[in-house]
Parts: sequence; C-alpha cells; structure tokens
Amino acid sequence: SAHTYLFRFNIDGKDTERGEYIRPYRESTVNSPVKDPMDKDLRCRTDKMDAKSTKNLTLTAGVKFGLEFHEGDEDTTRFIEPAHRGPGMIYLAPLESNGEGPVWFKIFEKGYDPATKLFYTQILMKSKGKMEFTIPEDIPGGDYLMRTEFIALHTADKEYTPKSKGDGAEFFPNCAQIKLISKGTAKPKGYEIPGIYTTKDPGILFNLWDKYDSYVIPGPPLYSKELGVNPVNQEGGNPGDGETPEEGANPPKKPTKPKKPCVRKNKKKRRHYK
Repeated sequence: SAHTYLFRFNIDGKDTERGEYIRPYRESTVNSPVKDPMDKDLRCRTDKMDAKSTKNLTLTAGVKFGLEFHEGDEDTTRFIEPAHRGPGMIYLAPLESNGEGPVWFKIFEKGYDPATKLFYTQILMKSKGKMEFTIPEDIPGGDYLMRTEFIALHTADKEYTPKSKGDGAEFFPNCAQIKLISKGTAKPKGYEIPGIYTTKDPGILFNLWDKYDSYVIPGPPLYSKELGVNPVNQEGGNPGDGETPEEGANPPKKPTKPKKPCVRKNKKKRRHYK
C-alpha cells in the first residue's frame, strides 16, 4: 500500500490490459520503491530486461494517448498515498540499447507549481492516476523504451545511505516498449541511468515538512523542440503548466541557479507510510 506503478495505457479511448507492453512486474513487490539512486533497478524496476518478453505498443508522435498509474489492482482508485508528494518524469531510450549507457533523454517533467502549491503527484491524485501525453513530433521514429517515473519526497529530508535505508527519496520507475511512428530527425542528448541522480541533489535531498516555495526537478535537462535542450525550470520543470514541450510557453532566457535543499529547522516528526 501507499506506493504506485504504471498499470496500463489508453489508446484511442480503449484501455490496454494490465501490464501489457510494460516490462514484467515483480509481482510480489509490484509497487515497491527503489531507494538507492545508483541501483540498476532505477532503470525499469524489473528483473526481466529482455525485449522479447514484452510487446511493442504503436504510438504516433504528436498524437495524445493515456497512461494510468495505480497503487494496487484494477479496482484501486487511489494513485498513491497523499503524503508521497513529488515530481513526475518520462524518458525515452532506443530499444536496441536495452537502457544501457548514455541513451536516456527526458521528454516530460512536472514538479512543484508555486501558484497552486501542488506537486505533480497531487495533480494526478485528482485524476485517479490518469494522465494524457504527447510525444514530441520531432523525435525520430523507431522502437523505444519509455520510462515513467515518480519521486516521493516524504522521507527525503535525510540522505539515503546503505545504513539508513529508511531515509531518502523513493523512486517509482517503470518501462514500456513502444514503436514510434514519426518523421522526426532530432538527435537528443542521452544520459545514463543509473547516474542521473545523487543522494545530495537538491531535488532528491529535500525537506517536504518545512516551508518551501520552489523545487528543483532532479536529473538531466528536459529535451525541447525549440532549443534542442531546455535549461531546467526551477519552478516546476516543463515550460507551461504540465503541457508537452511543444505546447508550452517560452522557456526562461537564462538558466537559474539551483537552490540549496531545504534544511530542517525543527524537530517535527516526519510521516512515513508503508
């Protein structure tokens, strides 16, 4: 309970089956988080990194489709426990790479909106874990791994270490296999997973229980059609309000400097859910 995972897709108004097109779940721990940002499980949270085990979902660049995330089984309407607040991201990597090496590039990110004072996970709570997404039209056609990820920050006020595994952010990645139909010719810069985060990054070491008015989304910069690569938006990631990159507003003219992680100013007991 309390956690989340990629449950299925919605294509042209029709739901796919649970787990269809998604790298196989560990059924005994289907929604359990990854704690160590250097663990290879950060890629896809599965033991079966074999493309032959999963079918490819055909998607067309520029066309909306749905993703659905659940805490438990199909009857569960809760996306994630409410205290598990944090950002959401989507990455792509060429399927032939099987996710190894500097091959991952980020095509969506949404963090904290200071106007509404909500994290992206809180937005998805309202839609019961359902979101719509569009892959940028200039991404080249081909077979890809699509990696979805949420980061829960309820225990991120202290740094994760092998001796304090209860501390640190919680990562919830899943990977699906897609065949992208596109005439795009872009060449996004790739990054290695694990390797995109450290335990000390401002967006990983963060005090959710103290006062804050901004949040630095961790990881590589967001790929953008306009600039090739955008500077990281410190106020919530994707230009615009949760839109796809090509639909968003103009990015900041200059990258802003990352803010230091919030420092706990009191001894209030943090909440943790299992």
